[in-house]
Formats: sequence, structure tokens, C-alpha cells
Amino acid sequence: MTPLPMAWVVSLTLVVLLCAAAPDAGQLQAPALIVEAPESLSGLAGRVQNFDRARLAGIMTLTGLRTAGAPIRVILLAADPNKTEGTPPWVAGFADPTRNLIVLFPARIGSYPYDSLEEVLHHEVAHVLASRAAGGGRIPRWFDEGLASAAESNWGLNDRSRFTWEAVVGGRVTIAELEGLFKKGRREVARAYILADAIVRDLLARHGSDGAAGVLARMAGGETFEQALYHVTGSTSNDTVNLFWTRHSTWERWIAVFGRPFTLWSVMTLLALIAIWTHRRRRAEKWRQWEAEEQAEEQAWEEHRRRYRIH
Repeated sequence: MTPLPMAWVVSLTLVVLLCAAAPDAGQLQAPALIVEAPESLSGLAGRVQNFDRARLAGIMTLTGLRTAGAPIRVILLAADPNKTEGTPPWVAGFADPTRNLIVLFPARIGSYPYDSLEEVLHHEVAHVLASRAAGGGRIPRWFDEGLASAAESNWGLNDRSRFTWEAVVGGRVTIAELEGLFKKGRREVARAYILADAIVRDLLARHGSDGAAGVLARMAGGETFEQALYHVTGSTSNDTVNLFWTRHSTWERWIAVFGRPFTLWSVMTLLALIAIWTHRRRRAEKWRQWEAEEQAEEQAWEEHRRRYRIH
């Protein structure tokens, strides 16, 4: 057997050592949470402490972190206007990565995009960890919120339905328009969330689950977001959004066609004609059945009369 060159031996040895040293999602230590709450929310505080922390390790994998860093302080507050001045009434939570702080308003949770306390917590933790992975660099709102939404839950039927509705009714948006939606009212913010979620998931589908981690790592190395995004994906933010809409244009056109009034009336008319034809066919079959039964009764009666005459 021909011996391997020494350079190959060294390379293979390094690969084996790196693979053995690289932790997987199951080995990552999730960030510690320090939960604070008033007496009235002590029960919820206990629930937060008992949430599945393995999902937090999954967020670390998505953001590319290998060490969680400092503990994250989680404060639960009642929706007291005196304590939430400057916070829109629909906001269920926010994160301040520079202070390792998350504030949650449990009473406001229950409507999209804040479906459950656990999902809101994961969403805000993702903001903190993404900021850490980026070395504190500025992350655009669309990418930050989209990544946090992708980290908090799977893309379910509810999300798909909302996105389809927003794509058809609201139409396309540019990257600047998407950023602007986050600064408006509740309806626009909800639209911004679902679009950002869909765009980031599409980006991850095209460039792998480690695509976001690559962008954040380059930012930690000193690059701006746009520079990091271009080096990892070969696209700018504008290119990313335009490509997303192009990839979804085919089914969008079909949905738009079926959503037109003329098409809807045509479909309704066709369904009505089918219903009328089906009803008439069933009624004709019923008439034939009745005629067959009458003929059978007449034959039976005629047979009975014939036998009676013979007797």
C-alpha cells in the first residue's frame, strides 16, 4: 500500500481534530435567563424558567454563536401605561442587546405576530444573540426581525396563509418600503413581520441554514451588513428582495388571476351550473326509479288479477 504524503496526513489529522472539537446544537450551552416579575406574574415567571432551553441552543446555531455570553435579564411587566410610556400598545416585548435585557408584556400576547409567551421570548432572545454574533454591528430591521421570526417557530399554515394574503392584497414592496413598515401602525407592522420572515427564510433556503451565521460572523469581523450579505450571498439587500419576489411571481400571478372579480364570478357561475346539472341528473334518476317502481307495482297487480280470475 502506497503511504500517504505527509502533507495529506497533516491535513487529515487537522480535519479530524476540528470535527471532534466543533460542538453541535445539542452540545451548545444555551444562554442563562434571569427572570424578574412582580408578585402578580410570579406564576408566569416560573413558566418562563421551565421553558425548553434546547430551543435557545438552536437559536445559537442559527446565529453562529459557540458561546452564549452573559446571562440575559428577562423582565415581565403588567401592561401599565405609566410603566410603558413610549411603547405602542400592541408591542408584546422588546430586547435591548446592549444591556442584555428583554422586557415582556404577557397581557399583550395572543395576536399575530405574538402568538405565545414562549415564542415571544425566543424571538427576543434571537435579537440578543444575533447582536452578539454580529459583534454589536447594526443589523437592518428586516433581517433582524426576519431572522428572529425564523428562529422562534416553523413556517406553518397560518404563516403561509398570511403571507399569501399580504402578497396578493398588498403587493410587492422594496427594501426601503419594508423597513418603513416597521415604523408605522399595528397593521403595517404585522405585514412587515410576515414579509421579513418569508424573505429571510427564502434566503436561508437558497444559501443554507448557516447563511445568516456567515453574514453575522463577517459583521463581527468589521464588515457592514451590506458588505457581509454580498460576500455570503453575492447579492445586496435590494437584490435579495427582488430575487425573492421573482421566485414567487409565478404562483403570485395565478393567485392574482383567481382573485379577480371576473374570475371569481366565472368560477361561481361554473359551480352553479354544475350544481344545477347535478340536481337535474339526480332528479331524473329519481324519476326513472319511481317509474320502474310503478311498472313493477302494475306488473304485480296485473299478475294478481290474472291469478284471481283463474280461481
